[in-house]
Amino acid sequence: MKKIILPALAASVLMSMPAKSQVHVYPDAFDTLFDTMIFSPQKMPDQRFIGPKMDVADLQDKIEIKAELPGMDENNVNVTIKDAILTLSGERKETTEEQNKSYYIKETSSGAFSRSVRLPDNIDEDRIEAVFKDGILTIVIPKTEMKENTGKKIPINKGK
Repeated sequence: MKKIILPALAASVLMSMPAKSQVHVYPDAFDTLFDTMIFSPQKMPDQRFIGPKMDVADLQDKIEIKAELPGMDENNVNVTIKDAILTLSGERKETTEEQNKSYYIKETSSGAFSRSVRLPDNIDEDRIEAVFKDGILTIVIPKTEMKENTGKKIPINKGK
């Protein structure tokens, strides 16, 4: 017979339990989601579109952003830039004919989204181009020469 040495706290907890104590097993999130989706389709969670998957590549002379927007129309997508923060926003709308269906599995999503990307300071905001083709939005942001950050000393005045 092997002896098992337990830390004092674990040993005291085990010793305080009655011999026939019940062990409760709680389902994990995956089991709950699986059961909900497969066996109870009417209880499926609401599918919200949280935003497109994006690739942001820093190339030598430009920054290239690719966003996946399958099934969307370019008129429902907005691209804005302010203070070197590029924001991609829009809305994927659910068609009314689908709202009356009873699904077994529904993985498509709908809803408004907004994603922002902080860009470096050396970009040319006036020459940004965006192309939407085959559900992929490609944004090309040309770079400019890096401005030298000289810094500035701020004087501190004596309070009154």
